Amino acid sequence: MIEKAYYYSLNAHQGQSRLSGEPFIIHPLEVASITAELRMDDNTITAALLHDVLEDTYVTDAEIEREFGKEVSSLVQGVTKLSMGFSVHRKEEAQLENYRRMFISMAEDVRVIIIKLADRLHNMRTLKFQYRDKKETIARETLDIFAPIARRLGIGRIQNELENLSLYFIDPEAFCAIQRGIEKIRESREKQIGEAQKRLSARLDKAGLRVEIQSRFKNIYSIYLKINRQKISLEDLHDLIALRVITNTIEDCYAVLGIVHSLWVPVVERFKDYIAVPKSNMYQSLHTTVIGPAGNPMEIQIRTWDMHHVAEHGIAAHWRYKEGKSGESGDALTERLAWLRQILEWQQDLRNTREFMESLKISLFDDEVYVFTPKGDLKKLPKQATPIDFAYLIHTEVGNTCIGARVNKQIVPLDYRLKSGDIVEIITSRSSSGPSVDWLRIAQTPAARNKIRAFLRKKNRDLHLEKGKAGMERELEKYSLEPDEKETVHNNLQKYMDENHFKLPEDLYVAIGEGRLTPRQVVNTIIPYSIRKRFQKKKKTVTHRTSGNPEDAVVIQGASGLAVKLARCCLAVAGDRIVGFITQGKGITVHRVDCANLARLSKQGNRLIEAGWEEQKAYTYQAGVVVEALDRPKLLADITNTVANKQLAIRSIHAHTTGSDARIYLIVEVRNRAELEELQGEIKRISHVRKIRRSGVFVLK
Repeated sequence: MIEKAYYYSLNAHQGQSRLSGEPFIIHPLEVASITAELRMDDNTITAALLHDVLEDTYVTDAEIEREFGKEVSSLVQGVTKLSMGFSVHRKEEAQLENYRRMFISMAEDVRVIIIKLADRLHNMRTLKFQYRDKKETIARETLDIFAPIARRLGIGRIQNELENLSLYFIDPEAFCAIQRGIEKIRESREKQIGEAQKRLSARLDKAGLRVEIQSRFKNIYSIYLKINRQKISLEDLHDLIALRVITNTIEDCYAVLGIVHSLWVPVVERFKDYIAVPKSNMYQSLHTTVIGPAGNPMEIQIRTWDMHHVAEHGIAAHWRYKEGKSGESGDALTERLAWLRQILEWQQDLRNTREFMESLKISLFDDEVYVFTPKGDLKKLPKQATPIDFAYLIHTEVGNTCIGARVNKQIVPLDYRLKSGDIVEIITSRSSSGPSVDWLRIAQTPAARNKIRAFLRKKNRDLHLEKGKAGMERELEKYSLEPDEKETVHNNLQKYMDENHFKLPEDLYVAIGEGRLTPRQVVNTIIPYSIRKRFQKKKKTVTHRTSGNPEDAVVIQGASGLAVKLARCCLAVAGDRIVGFITQGKGITVHRVDCANLARLSKQGNRLIEAGWEEQKAYTYQAGVVVEALDRPKLLADITNTVANKQLAIRSIHAHTTGSDARIYLIVEVRNRAELEELQGEIKRISHVRKIRRSGVFVLK
């Protein structure tokens, strides 16, 4: 079957070449070779040879199923990307949808992702032939998505190579510097580790333990992370080389550990027993750090040959098919694939692709803590997890009725960060009103967040539906559509709903009511540009802004003839409550009454003076707005489009991000406070926006 698949793929890709100039068939052949090295079954290797024929040739899935069977056809379809026949502004959504489809296929059959990882590994090996502007993008995607997946599936050899190749293309200078640095100190470090290896080998032989001792340098990418995290040089990194002791039995592992600790002093907080408590990817080993020769810390890993095979090949080591069934027992396989099965649950709860990817990334990168129920059952959670995450891990109903928690018999707040060894007890009440929106900020696991979102959606669905429907109707009423235009808009709405996975109009209204979308965003997508242009021209004919100096609208009580200036620290606009401050030799500076600087100014004597606005005069005012949000692609574009749709001008804009947080500073022109508040309301409804507040111009310096 594999030979047949090779010639079938060779014929299908006839005449096609890669960017390197070599025949295209080399790529599926290399991908199949990687899956063979992982000892995958015949169907997986066959699917690897055929993985590009649906996307890049005229072959159909029906033909593949006829020639190679339903199982191979299903694997090829799972790996195949979605068609990229999208307009430019839809490409990002298409790529996110590719991920969504891939992970759903992966949850149904893990062999899909093993082929995909092999595909990505060969593409990274040949990335030097890719176009310059794509190299870093592909490398960063590999580091963000595919390397963490390999880690979660326990495929260490693929994870390490993907990480190193990604670093090479993202930061080649750092990669080469570390590589050169390793070569300079290799001889001295290998000499130190060699002495330790010789001494340990002699003691193990004396004890009658048959083992193999290996030594290895750390992965270049892990060295890169460590020297940047700890702000140290490569020479100061003492655990560049680790010893690995491979035994025949678990009993021998613990016997070796005892001998290691009798030879060298262990670093207590650096001991991990992953044999008794395996990682979620089923990795097992004893890890201990000791003070080795010359007083340098030295890591030693101790595992059996079976554990070593799992550490190298991960889930592929457990995936043995015979007539389409795994050789493992159902319970063991379920445990090994628990993380993958969760993806199907996320798929059911999450409403859009972006939420799905946000949840996935959180899950990919989290390390683990091990906590216990009051009955002594062990539970695994990601680091930074809280009692809320624990409650939803136990059962959805436990989470929904949670009113408090005890950790080690002490009452703790719900945002308490759990630590390994904690005994956690959830306090529940049937009269509980259920989770609140604040819980989404506290919960750390995708599973808990999704269940909280599901509860809140169900609870508030009717309210959100009514609110969203009213908002859409108000927005559509602005355009005075003709009958034929209404039909066009209706068709565009149906297309928009299909593309964004809304089955019914009610689902769309709920999304608007919840604030995940704004009526203006939807309407601007479904109303043709020609109609919107006509509306904007009509609006401009009735929009009139008085030119002149906005300070002329300020009325100072009991004073005249003095120069008046609007303070830059708070940027008051007509409609704000204001107060004047007499500045010696410079006239009067006008502040909002809630200006942070007023407390300081009021201490400078009796220099505050009442001020107000003259209602007969209308001017445009510059107003400062600060938007705090969770960073995401197109966030800035959505905000600026919202301002433009309100027919307002942006005079200044500045944005910066810290980690996953974004902060955007805007100076916009408005006629009064009501117009500004309306704009703030529109911006606050934009997806991922957490907070919006007034500001001045000083923050832009």
